[in-house]
Amino acid sequence: MMNRDFYFFGIFFLGLYVVAALFQSIIFFQIGYQIYNLQSFSNWFLVVVGTSLVGLVFMLKYFHHKGYRLVFITGAIFVIASLYQNTIIYLLLLLFREVESYYLTALILSLSAAFLYAISLVFSKAGREPWLKVLGVFMIILVGISVYLLILSRNVPSGQPPTSIVTQLNQWVALANCLMPVPVIVLFYRELKPLKTSDEVNRSNQYTGLMYALGGIAAFMTFVLGIRIGTQSYWSTHVSASTKAMSEPFESRSYVNQKGDILLYRLMEPQDYNPNQQYPMVVCLHGGAGWGTDNYRNIEGSLFARMLSEPENRKKYPSFLFVPQCPPGSSWGGYLNLPTVDSLVFETISVLEDEFAIDEERLYVVGHSLGGYGAWHFAGTRPDKFAAAIPVAGEGNPALASNIRDVATWAFHGANDRNVPVSGSRDMIDAIEQAGGNPRYTESPNGGHSWEIVTETPRVLDWLFAQQRN
Repeated sequence: MMNRDFYFFGIFFLGLYVVAALFQSIIFFQIGYQIYNLQSFSNWFLVVVGTSLVGLVFMLKYFHHKGYRLVFITGAIFVIASLYQNTIIYLLLLLFREVESYYLTALILSLSAAFLYAISLVFSKAGREPWLKVLGVFMIILVGISVYLLILSRNVPSGQPPTSIVTQLNQWVALANCLMPVPVIVLFYRELKPLKTSDEVNRSNQYTGLMYALGGIAAFMTFVLGIRIGTQSYWSTHVSASTKAMSEPFESRSYVNQKGDILLYRLMEPQDYNPNQQYPMVVCLHGGAGWGTDNYRNIEGSLFARMLSEPENRKKYPSFLFVPQCPPGSSWGGYLNLPTVDSLVFETISVLEDEFAIDEERLYVVGHSLGGYGAWHFAGTRPDKFAAAIPVAGEGNPALASNIRDVATWAFHGANDRNVPVSGSRDMIDAIEQAGGNPRYTESPNGGHSWEIVTETPRVLDWLFAQQRN
């Protein structure tokens, strides 16, 4: 007979996972894929997966004790496959792009293992226990829906956002996954009740203290990180007064193309604008902090826009500042295979060139982090459009280096950047030089994923505004 403590801790860890996963699912419904961009999500993900893993170990021990050999084996395979998939996801959250190609394989392995596990729960000896059969049937349905979602996702054209049906189904599948441990929790509770009056099974074993400590740490971390991502989720959909004030000097605008696609952006005209005189335009691509659909955060998230809008710089470098906003779950291009809004940006640029006195020979693209990826991507895919690019803490595609050869480029990166590896800039600079280009590169030996490397380098803006296409 199983020890009472076994059932108690099994219920505790499985229940804690259900609560945490439900909380995460609610946030996923509220802000969609933007949940993966929350600052504390990687730590939260680690705690939730760890809690789930402990709960699964209790389930495996139960299957072993009951003699459900086939379920124990398939369950162990499922745990290993899930751990592999979650490891890939965690590395992607930390922006280790080199593991991106393994994700599809990990997902297929996890779904296959889940299907075998579910089949064994229904059709093996374990299926005689009604709650385990319920779990097996539930998992079979979820695996079927997940496979359908995978097929739908693979049919979405490259660079396009997921359809609303894919997003909604993903949200409901995430919610259903939260409830997967419930049948086992009910089963454990049923078997726990008759043990309450037995002195023999109430004896604590040597692992009880460890389980109490582990459970306390898991509960504490779930509570603390839950508050953090809840707060970050709130502010991802609510704009602070300071963020609004930062955006006010820029005109709020939007562009809608013939397909109905919308690009929100902010525009600042040159100081003392004269329509009879031509001015350069700087395309300021924000980093991850600017993601949204509010047309406010793009200014706060664009360090170049904030720097160039300072009074002394407006006076010294009269120019148009074009600051588009990238919707959550999208990118400027070249970033983790996220759908891109680059074509919308280029269309908007053409509209602005028709509307204002913009010098088409002096169009510049600049950006940090997510914007750094975009700056490399824009210069590489539209070298005919840009006179200069300043990618900061970004990563480009070396295959496009020959296109960037004739675009004046000055890249910046910190050697200790943990968000975007410094190799992202080094490889691009080497590739451009091999293609016959002459790019500039400034690397901070002690810098991280920081912006200061630009502000501490003299005459960066002098260099930028001196560039002219052709």
